Amino acid sequence: MRNKIVDVKNVSAAMALLENLLTRSQIVPGMGLIHGESGFGKTTALQYLFNLDTTNGVYVRCCASDTPTSILNRIAKECGLVSTGRAYQTLDSIIECVRRNEFSLFVDEADYVVGSKKIMESFRDIYDNTEQPVVLVGMEEIARRISHRKQLHNRISEWVEFKPADLQDVATFAYELMEIDEHIQLDDAVLDHIRVKSRGVVRTILSALSKIERSVNGNPPPDGVVTMDDISSLDLFMTVARN
Repeated sequence: MRNKIVDVKNVSAAMALLENLLTRSQIVPGMGLIHGESGFGKTTALQYLFNLDTTNGVYVRCCASDTPTSILNRIAKECGLVSTGRAYQTLDSIIECVRRNEFSLFVDEADYVVGSKKIMESFRDIYDNTEQPVVLVGMEEIARRISHRKQLHNRISEWVEFKPADLQDVATFAYELMEIDEHIQLDDAVLDHIRVKSRGVVRTILSALSKIERSVNGNPPPDGVVTMDDISSLDLFMTVARN
């Protein structure tokens, strides 16, 4: 399987979110939110945005044990700053660095800290004092929880809900990532089987495609089309036997 980011619908939506934040009018708030269920590719898409040559930003990942001091220290480190140990001083240093360098701030796994008023207000303070884009990423519940924080919610002008991969997405993953003979294709029934059984979860889709790839390279179909019969003996999805 090739190691690359595939421009499926969720990735395209995330790219549009960042572009809209970067090119927004000065009167439009500049915070963004990417949310959705686990396994739909949020972190992968966020890291892709962060690593684009055109992106000038700072990426941090929240942890379940984070405190206001720990998360600010992590942001400061990514900004190339030496933490002072006092949260308010660290925040001031971050604000100055973000403003001076025109950094965008990408905060992954923000659902871990959405319950902390101090941490969420720190993200808002960074935005308010720099007007540089701040993109929060979290699970499906984060949107509802942020909606109860009106001061923060009112600053979010762009939001994307990551959805399960559809049939076209699965076909794109297969075409772009599978390292098989270019004349071999997966039948639509196979692709839809993967979509249904995976429930659109990207990790599960890639795992199934990887197993098909190995099978096809070892025993390619004579007519060049991988059918349901060809994959019937493959354990593409983890099943638990019941006694």
